Amino acid sequence: MNPRRRKFPLLESTAGAALLLGLLGCWGHTGGGPYLLGSGYAGPAQSYGVAVADLNGDGKPDLVSSTSAGGAYPNGFVSVDLQLATAPGTFLGPIRSAAGTNPSVFAVASFQGSTLPGLVVVNPPVAPDPTATNTVSVLLPDPTVAGGFLAPTALAVGTRNPSGVAASDPAGQGTPFVAVAADGGSDVLVFFQGTSAGTYGAATPVAAGGVPTAVAVADLNGDGYPDLAVTTTGNTLSVILQNAAQPGTFLAPVSYPVGSGPAAVTVADLDGDGKPDLVVANGGTATAPTTQGLTILLQDPANAGAFKDGVTYSVGDYGSTAVAVGDLNGDGKPDVAVANLGLPGLPGSVSVLLQDPANPGAFLTAVPYGGAYGPTGVAIGDLNGDGLPDLAIADGGTLVRFQVSGKPGTFGPPVAFPR
Repeated sequence: MNPRRRKFPLLESTAGAALLLGLLGCWGHTGGGPYLLGSGYAGPAQSYGVAVADLNGDGKPDLVSSTSAGGAYPNGFVSVDLQLATAPGTFLGPIRSAAGTNPSVFAVASFQGSTLPGLVVVNPPVAPDPTATNTVSVLLPDPTVAGGFLAPTALAVGTRNPSGVAASDPAGQGTPFVAVAADGGSDVLVFFQGTSAGTYGAATPVAAGGVPTAVAVADLNGDGYPDLAVTTTGNTLSVILQNAAQPGTFLAPVSYPVGSGPAAVTVADLDGDGKPDLVVANGGTATAPTTQGLTILLQDPANAGAFKDGVTYSVGDYGSTAVAVGDLNGDGKPDVAVANLGLPGLPGSVSVLLQDPANPGAFLTAVPYGGAYGPTGVAIGDLNGDGLPDLAIADGGTLVRFQVSGKPGTFGPPVAFPR
């Protein structure tokens, strides 16, 4: 048997992952190799985020994670596990491709001229490395290696520290722009596509209403143009609509209060009205970690692209870093899973918040599932073909919690998927 073949359940949906850089800096992240706050983790590789996409075009979803390989200073790569088309739930991998010095947050993106998806990967600097650079890597698919990527090209962000990335992709026709959240300014850096696939010009700053921490891209007002949702260090979420009268330019940001230390944002129709809503994971701060939580902002049905006041829910743990949305209990309503990094000495968790069936867009009390080292990413999908969504978690390596048959929305013990 090929030693690179192993059995692992099928992943069927995508979710982003976010790294809570502020908490890592405050709570002991020293840049000395593979590490995770509060755990003393020192394994050969550390996964920070997970996503799922059909990376080889065979119609089967594959798994990709961003990984720091350790050493004197982290050397990073993305790791791909291809699902075998002839054996659902069986994966070939990992296939590793260079991604930068310290890959963390990433977005799956399509590029003109390729039928396969690529990636856009954030590489924040790692103290005390004097040679560390702040970049965002663009990885085009390698046409000669299924599941592999060509050498990365960098989007320069100068001295700014990138912490979030999103790629626009209207109708799957390529990525017209990449949006990067980075500190050192009160704007989002937008890179517009150049004349060839995967090439981008210099950054165009777009006012964000505060120092950005994370970004999502979606058509928020239904005019056919992708817009920006940006969390900031001011504990706000800014909605920045694209100017339909002048495509490629953006209107002034409109800010909404969220929880403390927002670290991740995603877009989904939570209340079933056909309009996108906003979901924010709040990490709290080192001095006030209990201010974290999950903030839900439902769109105002009478005002396209505008949102109601946010409602913040406790997730039952500290340091929320990433969020995924999916129907976890089969009632046809979107639920939420939140990755929580935890405090020093504590392993963190993934919290599941099921939607209240009697109140569209409202959620029941969070149920936390304990972490191993401190979860930094989470994805939702049916991982074993039983028709029930499971949880894939970046937590040291990649872990999976399978849904318990006959107990909708509940999950069993973690199963390891080493990097």
